Amino acid sequence: MSLKNLKFRHVFWAGAALVLVLAFAFAVAPRPVPADFGEAQTAPLSVSVSAEGHAQVRDVFTVSAPIAGRLMRVEKRAGDAVEAGETLAMLLPVDPVLLDARSRSEAQAALQSAEALLGFARAELGRAEAEADYARTELERFETLAQRGTVSQGALDRARLQSRSAQAALQTARASVRAREAERDAAEARLAPPANGQEEGVVRLTSPITGRVLSVEQQSETVLAPGQRVLELGDPVDLQIIAEVRSEDAVRIRENAPARITAWGGEGDLRAEVRRVEPFGARRISALGVEERRVNVILDILEPWEDWSALGHGYRVRAAVEVWRGEDVLTAPVAALFRHEGGWAVFAVENGRARLRRVETGPNDGRTAHIVSGLNPGERVVLYPSDRIHDGARVRAR
Repeated sequence: MSLKNLKFRHVFWAGAALVLVLAFAFAVAPRPVPADFGEAQTAPLSVSVSAEGHAQVRDVFTVSAPIAGRLMRVEKRAGDAVEAGETLAMLLPVDPVLLDARSRSEAQAALQSAEALLGFARAELGRAEAEADYARTELERFETLAQRGTVSQGALDRARLQSRSAQAALQTARASVRAREAERDAAEARLAPPANGQEEGVVRLTSPITGRVLSVEQQSETVLAPGQRVLELGDPVDLQIIAEVRSEDAVRIRENAPARITAWGGEGDLRAEVRRVEPFGARRISALGVEERRVNVILDILEPWEDWSALGHGYRVRAAVEVWRGEDVLTAPVAALFRHEGGWAVFAVENGRARLRRVETGPNDGRTAHIVSGLNPGERVVLYPSDRIHDGARVRAR
């Protein structure tokens, strides 16, 4: 074998071995992990508290029955315009209760007793009138005799006393007759049949404001108890938003804070402002069956009424109330954050490798977080890092 052939074989096998080594190294070498990247940047950040809510007329007036009675059919419908003082409904007296046989017998006996007592009182009145006439005649006679000096002064005084006593007895007898007549009338009224179509004592339910009918609680003719609701009135232009916020979020809301009304059914969002945070939390059960404490946050709509005129009383909306705002702050996607040793961390991308960075965070809006320290503007971070990514791991854009 020539020296030339020997050298060729050595070079060939050395090259083949090198290719195999390189191929094996390439096969076993770790490959870059595909990942999604985000970027830390300086931008304004607003953090809001979102909650379900509803629109409500600021001042709702309830028209109710002041007394028990029979309500005539209400002609007004929800949405009808009303004027202050306008008659909305009429309330008639309730028909008397029908008597059963026993009650009717008792009522008839009471009427007979009242008539008998009335007859006795009239007889007493007749006797009192006769005694009063006699006493008056006696007094006149004694006064005539006293002028002639034929009777003593004491006899004249006794005649005057008897006359005044007789007049007092006459007044008592007359009062007794009136009382017995009233008892008889009451007994007769209890036996009187109901008067159909009676309109005596009708009560007119009038509107206290100029506005619109929000709802009609009682439409058809029916018997109402005192205080039972008939209609609700209000001014749809004077509308407010009631947002039910969790109590732990309500403590961060301040009066006059800006807010947005979303998901109200119209185009775009509506600007609003917090007018009041109620100091009372009500118990609510969430859709998942979790007990919560909700606080009513009252918002005033700042947009012109023409922009939201289709929004009505009781309509469902969603409100977002701003609780923190920063101008030109360093931000990063929330998807890049994960817990690490009791704090927060991200994987920053440096020269194609993921580098673990501990960061200090501030408020976030659920998508973007305020980064207080640990990152610089323009640095890329790994979003939703998987368990394949660790400090120093090679990464590439997905």
